[in-house]
Amino acid sequence: MNAICGLLGAADGLPDLRAMLAALPGGAVYAEEWTDGVAALGGAGGCLAFDPAASLAVVADVRLDDRPALCDALGVPRDERDGLADGALVLKAYLRWGQDCPNHLLGDYAFAVWDAGARTLFCARDHIGARPFYYARTPGGFAFASTVEAVLAAPGVADDFDELSVAEHLTGIALFSTTRTFFKAVAKLPPGHTLTVDCAQGACRAAAPVRHWHPEQAPRLAPATDEQYAEEFLSLYAQAVADRLRGPDPIGVHVSGGLDSSSVAALAAERLRGQGRPPPLAFSWLPDLAGQTPKPAHAKEYALIDAVGTKAGIKVRHCAMGSGDIIALLRRDGAFPGAMAGNEHAV
Repeated sequence: MNAICGLLGAADGLPDLRAMLAALPGGAVYAEEWTDGVAALGGAGGCLAFDPAASLAVVADVRLDDRPALCDALGVPRDERDGLADGALVLKAYLRWGQDCPNHLLGDYAFAVWDAGARTLFCARDHIGARPFYYARTPGGFAFASTVEAVLAAPGVADDFDELSVAEHLTGIALFSTTRTFFKAVAKLPPGHTLTVDCAQGACRAAAPVRHWHPEQAPRLAPATDEQYAEEFLSLYAQAVADRLRGPDPIGVHVSGGLDSSSVAALAAERLRGQGRPPPLAFSWLPDLAGQTPKPAHAKEYALIDAVGTKAGIKVRHCAMGSGDIIALLRRDGAFPGAMAGNEHAV
């Protein structure tokens, strides 16, 4: 994942953008930055793409699936496809389909396209919200980022708590807003939604988010038998894992001992082995025992994880969490989908 951020409406956005970049995970190592005097965009290396002829710039945290079909639809020559970053494909999709482009993209993404000619920013988030997108209105402007901390680093964004969100979290109510965070000034773009910010009249004004994805519109499969259902599921599952192996080695996987993470790890290891690539780096949330015998209450989890590692031919590394790791975990926005039980309901 590439952490991204952006700022609209600042007279000189780069100093403020750099403060936002510094608040991103890793302190914006390998960061890129760009501004045209109205918009300032930045993030981890490789997240920016441009089309100077169309006066467009995009900053994207994205992993696109089924790239061949998308490239065919966009008319991208075959000899140019391998070197084309996913962010550049997003920009081409915007040029082709405009604000309808999310309906033509398959994968995980959160991106923002700045149209310098129209002085508008178009933001979009994938259908299940796999990539985060937070934003806030600033005095005369607009700020967005992959993390709450980076948005709070933008000028004029207050860090007052949203007491309702905090209370719901502390009382254990299984209710997670699609729009609110722990901070009054910072909102989330809901999964499967787009957002347009208009700066044509001077001050930037954000419209209400618009839904671009509806689950009932997903294509339906109707295999004739239970066996065909199983075969179709395994085919789709294996393809989903394979889609996420694109990129530089090593690939990381999480192993909990449960069925879902174990099957993902096994499929990833098998696929990488078939490609002649190194096995995935496997990690567990369980603490590193440093040779000690696990407590009886946890012995089954360790045994299951060891069995998965042996079967898949991978070494599973257990975490040795320090106080800094625990504090970093607690600082995450608990109102983010999946932070607790994984349930998300509109509020």
